[in-house]
Amino acid sequence: MYQKFDGKNVVVTGGSRGIGLAIAHQFAKRGARVVITATTASTLETTLILFQHEKLQAVKGLVLDLSAPLAIDSFWDKVQELFNGESVDILVNNAGISDETPLAEIESEQIQQVFQVNLIAPILLSKAFAAQFVSKPTSFGSIINISSIASRFDDPNHLIYGVSKAGINKLTQNLAKQLGKQGIRVNAILPGSIDTDMTREKYSHPEIYQALVNRLPLSKRGTGADIAHLAVFLASREADYITGQLIAVDGGWLLQ
Repeated sequence: MYQKFDGKNVVVTGGSRGIGLAIAHQFAKRGARVVITATTASTLETTLILFQHEKLQAVKGLVLDLSAPLAIDSFWDKVQELFNGESVDILVNNAGISDETPLAEIESEQIQQVFQVNLIAPILLSKAFAAQFVSKPTSFGSIINISSIASRFDDPNHLIYGVSKAGINKLTQNLAKQLGKQGIRVNAILPGSIDTDMTREKYSHPEIYQALVNRLPLSKRGTGADIAHLAVFLASREADYITGQLIAVDGGWLLQ
């Protein structure tokens, strides 16, 4: 079923590229008003031009550096200004950073930054979302957290990242219990190997790409659209009885 979001207000952090861009695009195509965030004004401007070319003028943007805690404090007020004082119906906590530093070389600053962006910021944004959301018989609230399959296996090259995403999984289930009575559903998507601009260079090497394909039952990498289609379903009324779920979109990676 083609979900529609006419009249709904959506926030997608990290919505200027990759998975976040794909998610924002799908919500905008379905009639939602969308606010995306980016860490720089130039990146945000470039992305908004892309939406304008597709005549998706309902997409707005804000510069937001989630590694700066104080920036989050004023963010929600700016969002509601862009939505003319209306509350946000759907929050997608997508923005995140990775780190492949081995344990022996990890510095405390790296740990703090990864956890600030990947876990603390989603907690604070979810708190703001819940505080402004008033459940009504005809309304719904949805938080979608973008986690990772790295939260489900042990990889010494993704220690900090994997632990931060495991925290997102726990956050998702905890918030689902807390916010359900308020009419807010909370779910997480765990992407596997997704073809984005951030990972494309790594998998441009034939040997690395082939090794990945060989281990995946579906023998291919995923796309941002694969994640976005699930996101719009989880945020829709068709998923009205789904909450607290951690859903992997990984081509079968975790079956290994």
